Amino acid sequence: MRILLAAALAFAVPAHAQSMDDLTWLKGCWRTETPREAESGSMTTEIWIDPPGPAMLGYSYTEGEGEIQGWEQMRIDVTDGGRPRLVAMPGGAAPVEFRMVEHIALDDPTQIAVFENSSHDYPQRILYRREGNRLTATISRIDGSDPYTYDYRRIRCPASARP
Repeated sequence: MRILLAAALAFAVPAHAQSMDDLTWLKGCWRTETPREAESGSMTTEIWIDPPGPAMLGYSYTEGEGEIQGWEQMRIDVTDGGRPRLVAMPGGAAPVEFRMVEHIALDDPTQIAVFENSSHDYPQRILYRREGNRLTATISRIDGSDPYTYDYRRIRCPASARP
């Protein structure tokens, strides 16, 4: 399967997003499936909304051992040249900007978006890939080393997260 995906990516024509509409496939509520034997049993929820206006807003939080273990605010907006960027603020820290470097639309339902910031310590690359009701977010160094992957499934948005 990886070989097939790599071949598809090699022959796919990159189409850089020109508007926020190109990324609406991220909208919704996504949650990791807790591994059966995870030490902490933590799970991460990531939520993206697309309010009227020039940005998508997102946040994530990790729950485990009966409490919130981490959280992050995010937004995707369009900057100079009309290219999307992802701005992340983990735990309320200063914003870190990642510019979209690749947006490849393979045959639906798969979508891929890659954001990078080579001057950031870690992560330097954020890759989102959606296949149906599954969303994979992989963070890594710019060369793809030291990857950490979140495998999400679509969930019904909690009442508290609905606009």
